[in-house]
Amino acid sequence: MKNPEVAQLLYDIADMLEMQNVAFKPVAYRKAARSVETLSSDIDELFKSGGREKLMELPGIGEGIAEKIAEFLETGRLEYYDELKRKFPQHITELMNVPGIGPKRIKLLHDKLGIKTVSQLEAAARSHRLSRLPGFGEKLEGDILKGIGVFKAGQERTPLGYALPVAEEIEQRLKGLKAVRRVSIAGSMCRKKETVGDIDILASCRGTAAAERIMDFFTTMPEVSRVLAKGSTKSSVLLKTGLQVDLRVVDDASFGAALQYFTGSKEHNVVVRELAIKKGLKLNEYGVFRKSSNKKIAGKTEEEVYKAIGLRYMEPEIRENSGEVEAAIKNKLPMLIKYGSIRGDFHTHTVKSDGANRLEDMVAAAKKLGYEYIAITDHSKGERIAHGLSNEAMEKWLKEIKAAAAKTKDIRIFAGSEVDILPNGELDFPDDLLKKMDIVVGTVHSRFKSTREEMTKRILTAMENRHLDILGHPTGRLIGKREPYEVDLRKIFAAAAEKKILLEINAHPERSDLKDIHAREAKSFGCKFVIDTDSHSTDGLKFMDLGVAIARRAWLSPEDVVNRRPLKELPKFFRKLKL
Repeated sequence: MKNPEVAQLLYDIADMLEMQNVAFKPVAYRKAARSVETLSSDIDELFKSGGREKLMELPGIGEGIAEKIAEFLETGRLEYYDELKRKFPQHITELMNVPGIGPKRIKLLHDKLGIKTVSQLEAAARSHRLSRLPGFGEKLEGDILKGIGVFKAGQERTPLGYALPVAEEIEQRLKGLKAVRRVSIAGSMCRKKETVGDIDILASCRGTAAAERIMDFFTTMPEVSRVLAKGSTKSSVLLKTGLQVDLRVVDDASFGAALQYFTGSKEHNVVVRELAIKKGLKLNEYGVFRKSSNKKIAGKTEEEVYKAIGLRYMEPEIRENSGEVEAAIKNKLPMLIKYGSIRGDFHTHTVKSDGANRLEDMVAAAKKLGYEYIAITDHSKGERIAHGLSNEAMEKWLKEIKAAAAKTKDIRIFAGSEVDILPNGELDFPDDLLKKMDIVVGTVHSRFKSTREEMTKRILTAMENRHLDILGHPTGRLIGKREPYEVDLRKIFAAAAEKKILLEINAHPERSDLKDIHAREAKSFGCKFVIDTDSHSTDGLKFMDLGVAIARRAWLSPEDVVNRRPLKELPKFFRKLKL
């Protein structure tokens, strides 16, 4: 799937144009990048199905940008991008991916200190040469070092939402082979970790000849750029996108044991193996064996493996040695929320602010997903970069949404807003406007470097407002781009439980916020949750199950998640909703 690659290309072009002080074009390229970034289908497949015209159907992509995307997809290169890069010192574009320094600062760093690479930037920051530059200072120097750390971590791991479609496509191809008996994604991706280092896939067959045919197919897939290793039981390839994929092939009789073993986590497996040893058993990737006779007693399925050791089956998402084995022994495993069980989305955007699609498009897409309801929550005026609406514009927009809702059948449309939580804790709209909204999502979009005390006070003050329904992406992080802001989450959870404010699990691949460990802790306070996509396009709505994966890793049950409930139950959780 080339979506992240194409989106990054467009973002890089925007940054280079901005460094050249080109007007208007950077905004257009960033809008196109966001459109590609939130596209759930493969842009390469989209292009193959309908050419440039099909690309131009995507929001924010006109003829010129469509031509450039097509050239990149056809040739793997873009001459316009290469031409722009030639105007800058070699490797300087790498600096664009470091959080905390924009195009103008990059230019200043190059002009004043000759900095061209991330390693040079890090050395300059550690020797305190940055703090001597005008407009920098010690605090910014420290923030840049943190940003370099975020950048390095992001280089090593890929957000689940971008890697999973690639893995699923390969999985489906392998399933189509006659030599294959069973196939499954394994490893951290099977456990739905928020980021993955590589992709692990397990397949089963019978016989050496079948295994060789599978490996021949796998290592010659068109998206493979390099074969790292090829054997009869394991092969590794590097895809053109930079992702590594490892395929293991086992005998079908051992498929369950191998899947349990290679899915992990390592800590979970250690505890399970220790339990097996205590019962006179031996557990490995081939099966469960009696230690006394080496007789194999289980291995074909994971359920069979766990049962042989005296355990109930544990879903992959909770296999982290965080109490799941003890719960299985006591028969107290939680009933986890199911994929596909969400009935609506409370956080979406349209072209009225920074979204790519119209209201009617978002509603039609939600209907197609089988939703009972959707909330339209465009930005408040504080988000200038996202074209937030003024008080007057929002009031008019709310009326338009409600008028559309009155005419729409088969789905309920809620009129709301993603309202900025201002530095003083006030919401970005006055109360007389907030009370006209069905749904108010409050979020922090500024001053991310505030102290822990300042940010905690800011959010707690906002939670005093009786119109606030949902605290959106509660830590403000962007994976690989921005660290979470400092905040006392325990105080936030306590206040949310007391005031019955819902906590958002944001399903966007780069947010995954709240993360699983925080959501699980919030549940212990008695908090309730919504899982939202924060969609800025119709395709973004399809990321919902990534949020469900976070909820499952947090041990959340269906009762913990409000938008798993039918429309008729929503007034119990939203003060202003009238059905």
